[in-house]
This record gives sequence, C-alpha cells and structure tokens, in this order.
Amino acid sequence: MDSNPSVEELTDYTWVESAVEMISHILNGYLTAAFVITGVVLNLFSIFIFLRCERTGTPAIQYYLVTLTMWQTALLCNAFLLYSLPNLLYGKLISTGSYVHIYPYVYTFANTTHTGSVWIVLTLTIDRYLALCQPLKHRAIGKRSRVKRLMLVVSLLACLFSLPRFFEVHAVEICQAVKAPNGTTTMGPTTATITADLNASRDDTQYICYPAIDRTALFDDRLYWSVYHIVLAMMFVTLCPCLLLCALTARISIELRNAVAQRRQLCPPNLDIDRRCKAKATVYSRKEHKANIMLVLVIAKFLISDILPTVADLLEHIVGKEEFMSSSMASLFVDISNFLLVLNCSSNFWVFIIWGKRFRKSVKNFLVSTSCGAALYKMTHFGSETVGFTDVTSVLIPTVSPLGAPFDTKRSQRTHLAVSSKCTEIRTYASTANTVRNGSSNCWDYEKNAMLQQLEHQRLLSS
Repeated sequence: MDSNPSVEELTDYTWVESAVEMISHILNGYLTAAFVITGVVLNLFSIFIFLRCERTGTPAIQYYLVTLTMWQTALLCNAFLLYSLPNLLYGKLISTGSYVHIYPYVYTFANTTHTGSVWIVLTLTIDRYLALCQPLKHRAIGKRSRVKRLMLVVSLLACLFSLPRFFEVHAVEICQAVKAPNGTTTMGPTTATITADLNASRDDTQYICYPAIDRTALFDDRLYWSVYHIVLAMMFVTLCPCLLLCALTARISIELRNAVAQRRQLCPPNLDIDRRCKAKATVYSRKEHKANIMLVLVIAKFLISDILPTVADLLEHIVGKEEFMSSSMASLFVDISNFLLVLNCSSNFWVFIIWGKRFRKSVKNFLVSTSCGAALYKMTHFGSETVGFTDVTSVLIPTVSPLGAPFDTKRSQRTHLAVSSKCTEIRTYASTANTVRNGSSNCWDYEKNAMLQQLEHQRLLSS
C-alpha cells in the first residue's frame, strides 16, 4: 500500500497552511495593534477618571478596578511587543535577528501581567461574593486601607510567581560558516565552537553570526516542567482559578436575582408607598445593584476570554509540547486565545461607561470642563434646559391659592412665563453648582412674591 501523500493532498495541506498563516497574521498584526492602541488609550483615561474623581460610594471597588486596569494595560503593551510588532515589521513571528533580545523580558512580563490580572479578578470576585452573601464579614475586611495592602501584596506575589519564566528562554548567537575547507557550509551553535574551529584549522573560513531565541536547560527539565508548568500553573493560574471564578460568578448572579425579587416583594408596584420606597429607601440599593452588575460583567468577560488559554494549556500538557507546537491548527488556536485576551483587556472602558452611572457622570463632568467638550455639550443640548424649567415651573405653580381664592388665569400664565424666564436666565449664566443652587432659590422667592402680589390685588378688588 502506497503511504506517500498524493499531489492533491499536498496541495490541500499547503492551502490550509497558507490560510492559517494569513489568519494568524491578521489577528496578531493588524487587529491586535488596533485593539492595543485603543485599549491603552481608553484604559489610561479610565485610570485618570478613577483617580481624579473621588468615588465616595464604593471606595474599595475603585482600587480593584484601578489595579486591574493597570495590569491589563501592561498586558496590552506586552502583547503588542510580543505578537503585533514583529508581524507588522517582518510579516510573521521571528525567532532570529536583533529583535529577539527583548523576548526574554517581554515573555516574562507577559506571563506576569496575565497572572496578575487573573489574581486581581479573583480577589474582586471574592470581594463581591462576601459583600452579597456575607455582608458582616465583608464590612470587617473590606476597608479601604486593607484593600490597598491586598492589591500590593497580590501584585508582588504575581511578580514573584512569574519570575522563573525569565530563565526559560534566552538569546544565543548562531554562527554560520560561509566557506569551509571542503567547499561546504557548516553551522556553529556558539561562539566558543567557532573559536575552537579557528584554532584547529589554518584556513581563512569566515563566519556570519546572528542572535536567535532558544530555550534553556531549565525549560527542558522534566521535574521543573511537571511542578511549575503543570501543577502550580493549573492550581494558581489556569484551571483552578477558572473553576473558582465560574462558581463564584454563578453564586453572585443568583444573589443578585434574589435581591431583585426581595425588593419587588417589599415594595409592590400597586402600593402608594412604593413611590417613597423608590425615591428614598431603594436609591442606594439600585445603585449598588447596577455596580454589582457592572462588576459581574467585567468578571464574566474575563472568564470567557480566559477559557481558551486554559484549554490550550491543557491540550499542550496532554498532547505534548513538541507535537502541540508543530501543529499549525494548534498555533491558530493559541493566536485566537491570545487575541481574546487582548479584546478583553481593551473593552473594560465600555463596560464602565454603559453600566457605571458614576463613572459616566465623572466622564461627562470632565469633558464638559474642557473648552471643546463644553462647546459640544452646548450644541447637543441647545434649548433643552429652557423646556425643562418651563415644565417644572408650570407644575410647581398652583392654579388655586392656599387660601382658596382663584387666580386670574391670564395673570397666572404671565406669572408662569416670567418665573420660567427668570429660572432659565439664572440657569444659563450659572457657572458652578453653588451658583445654580442659589439661582434656584432666588427663582422660587420670585414665585412667592408674585403669588403675594396676586393675593393683594384680589383683596383690593374684593374690597
């Protein structure tokens, strides 16, 4: 039986490899670069908003989100140096050349940022679980000072845990002989070998040396691979944190749904007291509920993006690293999983802006404080404030006096317009919140004076 592949099979295999290389080039090159640039800009803007605006309602969550955003921004920068920039410069991932000198540092810090992101998300999930399921314990351990120390300790432990990665790869000098005594070309792995060859021979053989990335003996050590890459990595980075995140996220989702059901039972929509309940008692509960939903979305988004790298690590352990790295489909699977991590790290701003009411308000206040933002805001809200104050004024001015004497309808309409124009004028030219508050009080004093004048006029007519 002929075991040699046919021409059609070779053609199909070549076409598949070409398609995989093209998809990998697009993912690692252009798409990763686009999401890295936008993600870094938006993440830095988010950190600026978090640190600039004091978030008095949830101070502990602020430090979780700032630390997570910083780790994910660093992960985006490492992904750009490790995957995107080589594809944009050379058209593929390279293992030789002067660029490989940064690989040991970028490779180590990329694993560090991923580990730090996993642990920060895990601590954030545990914090939300304690806040919803064990609130008394959360009050004792969820203080601002303790959260600060916790973030520093977790970040330091992530750096220490990923430190052995730096000794797994290194840059070596690969030298090639361009002219040998017998007319052939030889390869020399190190400079020491070339020096020995030069001392041994008397001919004028020339060598061309170039740097290349290579694995160290530590990476090929079976004991180190079994303990660090399989046991410790699965326990602290990939499998166990992923399962724990799934369980805690499901538990948090159930508690949020139960909280909504209990709130509806305590405040039925048909009772008149529901309006007061919604206006006063449940305002903080609704804000906290939306904040918890935002945090659950951040956790779930990270969990979805981290599943594929976990599966890739498991497949590499099951199949073997040599067979896994030689497969083109496995390389494409790794590229897709890396791109999902980049997509997750660059999309947190949109979760904050959509689900975070305070974050959205802080962004709006910052943009309005700038000249361009104020002009744009004035253009988009032209004429809306006049209508709003007119409606509010017409509702607040009664058509019957407190003493029971009817108002003059025409006089009342003129009073409505006068008070409305006065409120609008004060609102338009106010520059600060205190000025707006003072202007509003003057507006209602003007209304009171108009009502007293109307009563005096009716008393004179009746007499």
